[in-house]
Amino acid sequence: MNKIWLNKQGNKNCILYFNGWAKDENTVNHLDAGDFDICMFNDYNPISPIDEKFNEYSTVYLVAWSLGVWASAKLLSQSQIKITKAIALNGTQQPIDTSQGISPSVFKATLDTWNEKNRNKFNIRIMGGRKQYAQLIKRLSTREVENQKSELSNILKEASSNMAAEINFDCALIGSNDLIFTPANQFNYWNARARIVEADVPHYPFAIFETWNEIIGL
Repeated sequence: MNKIWLNKQGNKNCILYFNGWAKDENTVNHLDAGDFDICMFNDYNPISPIDEKFNEYSTVYLVAWSLGVWASAKLLSQSQIKITKAIALNGTQQPIDTSQGISPSVFKATLDTWNEKNRNKFNIRIMGGRKQYAQLIKRLSTREVENQKSELSNILKEASSNMAAEINFDCALIGSNDLIFTPANQFNYWNARARIVEADVPHYPFAIFETWNEIIGL
C-alpha cells in the first residue's frame, strides 16, 4: 500500500484520501488543497497499517472513493485516529455483495479478463462515456495493468476471507450514473447508515469538484 502526501504544508487540518482500485494521484490532482494537508492511500496490495501521527492535526477528515471505502474501513476500524467527518464517494463497506456492493460474478470477471483492452473499456465506463473519457484522459491512472490486476486479486482475497469491518460515515455521495457500484446497491447499503447525497455523476465523481473543501462540505 502506498502513502503519498499530495499536499503537506504544516496546516492544522488534514484529509486522508483513500483512492479507488487501480488509481493514482491523477484522479484528484486538479483539486485545490486550500488549507488542508492531504495524504493519499492507494494500491492496496497488501493493505498495511497506518501510523497514528495524524492525531497531531486539529481536524482529520476522511474521503474515500469506490473500493477505497472498504480499504479505509478495514484500516481505520483498527486505528486510534480521530476522524472529524467521513465521506464516502460511490462505494460501500461491503464491496463484494449482490445487493450492497459489486456482484461477486462481475468482480471476478473483471479480475479474470483484466488487460489493456478491457481497462480502456472500464475507464470509459467509470468516466461516464467516450466524450467524458476524452475530456478527462489526463485524470486516468498511469499504473501498469499487471500491478492493477495484482491489487484487485488481493482485494478479492481480503474482502472474501475476512468479515467486513465498518466505521461510521457521515455522508455518502451516490452517483446516479454509476455503472460500477450501482445506485440501487449503494442506497441499499447506506440507507439508515449515513446521510445520502445523490449527484448526477458516473462512478468517477471528481469532475464536479474544483476544491477539496467542496467535498468536505457535502
